[in-house]
Amino acid sequence: MLYLIGLGLNLKSISLEALEAVKKSKINYLESYTVDFPYKIQELEKVLGKGFIILDRDQVESLEFLNEAKKKNVCLLVYGSPLAATTHQAIIDECKKKKIKCVIYDNASIFGAISLTGLQIYKFGKTASMPQWKDNFNPDSFVEIIKQNRGMGAHSLLLIDIGLDFIFALNQFAKIINTKKMKIEKMIVASCLGTEKQKIVYGSFKELSEEKISSPYVFIIPGKLHFIEGEVLKEWEIIEK
Repeated sequence: MLYLIGLGLNLKSISLEALEAVKKSKINYLESYTVDFPYKIQELEKVLGKGFIILDRDQVESLEFLNEAKKKNVCLLVYGSPLAATTHQAIIDECKKKKIKCVIYDNASIFGAISLTGLQIYKFGKTASMPQWKDNFNPDSFVEIIKQNRGMGAHSLLLIDIGLDFIFALNQFAKIINTKKMKIEKMIVASCLGTEKQKIVYGSFKELSEEKISSPYVFIIPGKLHFIEGEVLKEWEIIEK
């Protein structure tokens, strides 16, 4: 049997029933490539009361760990919600093909936590991801998604690639929108949502560049604001000192 377990957003977000599944599993795996954890892995081991094997993207996508689930109870731990990534949906499909029982324990994720900014969740459009630029590879297709969202007045959630330093990401994004001749006067940066380190700020690129932001974090480009949303954003607005 495979237990596909969402860890939620903070160290103690795992549900009681999911924790029971971890304790009765013979092998515990931790998927490590979709997020920069807002806590130390060793701290998670203490909360779970058991150790685990860390899997990278290639190891998860190979689905080889499912061979163990044919014979014994195995759990795969995922930060946030286990069903937010397409790879995890592929795991469920593979379990069906191999006739491996799969139990899913859902949890909180960034897609719900963004409402902590005060923006109404049903007014968000398509989600976009910004990968880190590499030599001769500067993908910017996500800008088109932001344009589409803005065209219908929707907010845009921009997920930032794992390991991408905040200032580097901010500068990279500024360069892209300048090249694309897109005007963004202000945006929201939300970091470590759902944890004690949670931080939400709203400002211009220059103002945001002076903020200390921890991973994981996201960029949110507001669309057409309801007056209540506008009032809440004033709470997050950076005030010049």
